[in-house]
Parts: sequence; C-alpha cells; structure tokens
Amino acid sequence: MLFLKKWIVVMLLVILSFTQVFQVANAAKDEWNQLADLPTARIGAVANAVDGKIYVIGGYNALNETLEYDPSTDKWTKKKDIPTGRGGAASVTVGSKIYVLAGKHKGTTYNKFEVYDTKNDKWEELSDIPFLSKSKGPYNVQAGVIGNKIYVLGGKEFFSYDLSSQTWKEEPSLNVKNEGAIGLVLDDKFYIFGKNDKGEVFEYNASKEVWSVKKKGFVKGYLSGVTYKNNLVFPAGSTRDLFVYDTEQEGLVRIAVPYHNMRIGASTVVIDDTLYLIGGRDYNENYKEFADQNYKSVISLSLKDLQFPNNTETPGDKDPEPTTPPKDDNATDEDGDALLIITMVNGLQKEYDLSMKEVNAFLSWYKKRDAGEGPGFYEIDEHDNNKGPFESKKDYVVFNNILMFEVNKYKK
Repeated sequence: MLFLKKWIVVMLLVILSFTQVFQVANAAKDEWNQLADLPTARIGAVANAVDGKIYVIGGYNALNETLEYDPSTDKWTKKKDIPTGRGGAASVTVGSKIYVLAGKHKGTTYNKFEVYDTKNDKWEELSDIPFLSKSKGPYNVQAGVIGNKIYVLGGKEFFSYDLSSQTWKEEPSLNVKNEGAIGLVLDDKFYIFGKNDKGEVFEYNASKEVWSVKKKGFVKGYLSGVTYKNNLVFPAGSTRDLFVYDTEQEGLVRIAVPYHNMRIGASTVVIDDTLYLIGGRDYNENYKEFADQNYKSVISLSLKDLQFPNNTETPGDKDPEPTTPPKDDNATDEDGDALLIITMVNGLQKEYDLSMKEVNAFLSWYKKRDAGEGPGFYEIDEHDNNKGPFESKKDYVVFNNILMFEVNKYKK
C-alpha cells in the first residue's frame, strides 16, 4: 500500500513537470519575453544587429555608451565609448560595421559621421555630413543603405555617401516638413515615416532618383521601426498590435500580439525571427530627451508564427472586393449595435464595438470566404476605440487566423 502511494506521488510529479514545461513553451511563443535590463535607461539610442548580437549606442541618459547584448546569454557587455556622444541619431549597418550619423548632445546638434567596427571594438571618425543647416535636431536625420551607398536625409537636405570612394554627393532634396522621423529601406527604396499632419510617407526611388508621396502613415512621431521579411514593421505604437505599412495599398495593417506598453524613442532590432524592443519611455504627446528609469526594459517577441502581409493574401492578390459586401439573406436585423469578439487561432481575442450593419457585412464576408470566395482578409474600422498617435485605425483580419467569433447585440 505504501509503495502504491509513493508510485502515485511520483506519477503526479512527472505529470506536473510536463505541464509546466508545456506552459513555459507556450509563454515563450505567445508572450513578450522580459530580458535583462539595460545597465542605464535610455531614449533615442541607435540599435543594430551584427552577427547575432545587438549593439546599442548612445541615447539620452547614456550619450557615450556602446553596449553589446548577446541573446544566447541574456547579458550586456560594455564596449568602447563612441567619440561623439549623442541621442536621436541615425544609424545603418554594413557588414560588421555600424555607421552613426548626426544627433544631439546638450543643446548642440551634430553633422558627425562615425563608424564602429564590431570585430575590433574600434571607433573611427569619418568626414562630416555636408549639411548646410546645422540645426537638424534629434530624430531629424534618417539614413538607409541601398547598394554601395548610405543615403542620409536631414530636413530638406539629402545626400549619399559612396562606401567605395568615401565621398559625399548631393541628391534630390525633399521639400517637406517632417519631424520625429525614422528611415527604413525596402526593395531598394528609402522610406521616411514621421510626424506630419497628413500622415504622409515619403519614398525615394534610388534607381530613378526621385521622391514620391504615399498616404496613410503616422500623424505622430518618435516611433521605432524595422524591416522584417519585406515588411516595414512598427511596434510599440499600440498595446496589442504591431503595425505594418503596406507600400502598395498605402495603409497600415494591424497584426494582433500580446499586450505590451506603448513607447516612444525606443530602439527596435530583429535577429532571425525575434523582435527586440529596447528602452524608450511611456508614450505621450510631448517628447522629452529623458529616459524614465522604468525603461531600462528590454523585451522580445517571436515573429515566426505571425501572419504578415507578404506571406498572406493581400489586396493585390485577387480581384478587389467591396469593404462592405451586400447584406446577406440570412443576416440578422440591422437595428442597434453589437460587440463582435473574434478569437484568433493563437488564442488572442479582438473586440470591436460596431453597428449591426457592420457586423452583418463581416458575417457576409466570412460566409463567402468559407465557401472559397472573396479575399482572405477583412477590414474593420476601430472608430472611437482608436487609441494612440493615429488619425484612424483599421484592423485587417485574416480569415485563416480566425478560430471562432461571437456577436453580442445590444441597443444604446
């Protein structure tokens, strides 16, 4: 009898251990992971990935610091200080070297151009960016690499740096006002996302040497962004979503993720399929050059199982379908309003407060798609639920990601 009791206890412990392992695995997959804090809180730092490690350079509160983060050990290591400490700079990576451009330190703005050799832990000062105007300010210089050139935009002035000849060349200017911006390169085009009243995005075609304007970007600035598998990804602008800018459709696509704090002035890096969000400060309307101590925080999220526009059906894949299809014969009455609650296959829930007319439009699309007709995604307007630095928000719900949904009708 005693042996039987011991055997039962052992079996329970084995089952419990398997359960705990299963729970941890799911947490690592479906939740943001809290990593080792930065040694010093910072805002407006640059961050770049080289050979599987992250390098965080400068930023307010730690203007001269160069840090290396190893994801395999979850540890930070101090490296050689950058010669010209600054925050709100721009940076690009070429091979094992990180180029840092412009920025600000204690009221002084810089045209400085310096390069860090990650292999030898060595900094080198290069020829200054030939800006005529000295007052660019933090986040007012953006940079990207296309081919063998580094393109640098500072306000309206635009230059390229030839890495072979180590010479600067003036490029076509961009005659617009754009504050608190970041620059990203996708498909050999240079995109500028920043603060402007019209939510415009600016695209530079390097092969044609021309600028063009795209719509439906951000109306607020100081966000962070990164290129991931042909997607322009912007985390930390919403508590439960990543935003992806669709350059063809000219609009923001929302991808549901677990809850995380909104941040401005953070740094963003992707290594393999993992997104790292580093530092910053709480989102608010007034950007300040000061990092709250709460934002030593470093978090990561696996992107591997998320459905991005480049690997799901997009508006260009099939003939366009009206956003609001004709009313379905079996649809419920259109009086009143309802909460539409959609449960995704990864367990996340999205809740929308909609009119019954909008709910019926969704039901019509879902039934048609279930029968093999219509687009693979559906656009839902968030209306008054819109939060954050955006003029408007729309969710693009992917059919294959829907596990179930429910409709709770009510009258106001």
